[in-house]
Amino acid sequence: MYPEAAAPMAVVKRTIQVSVPIEKAFRVFVEKMGQWWPATHHIATEPFDEIVVEQKEGGRWYERDSNGSECEWGRVLLWEPPRRVVLSWHLQPDWKFDADPERASEVALLFVAEGAAATRLELEHRYIERHGVGYEKLFAGVDSPGGWTMVLGNFADAVKK
Repeated sequence: MYPEAAAPMAVVKRTIQVSVPIEKAFRVFVEKMGQWWPATHHIATEPFDEIVVEQKEGGRWYERDSNGSECEWGRVLLWEPPRRVVLSWHLQPDWKFDADPERASEVALLFVAEGAAATRLELEHRYIERHGVGYEKLFAGVDSPGGWTMVLGNFADAVKK
């Protein structure tokens, strides 16, 4: 994990509330990502068939197409169901994977129960500047209406089902 002392310079924050219990919100986010993640948002040559978040610290976060080919996106840095998960984001400004953890940002997700039947999800995509040259392009993409705003909107629609 990265030291907390260095404050992130490039951060995208989004908050969304969904009308389901915290356990369901967490489960849909991490176990059913391939059902609600925008189909256009893939890095493989073929569209993904599923998106996998391995449910443990050190687990992989990746997409798999219908032929079984996999493209890695990152790693699970923190796993505390149903409240928190932190994922490393290794996709660079050119949308290619770089395994170097020093060139990865973090997607921190905090699930907060608001009563028995509602959950607030706070997303923080931080340390985007770690991607180096061109990080502003990555920041602009994830901060745009077609970035985390659309992704979380899709999640909110899916979690109702």
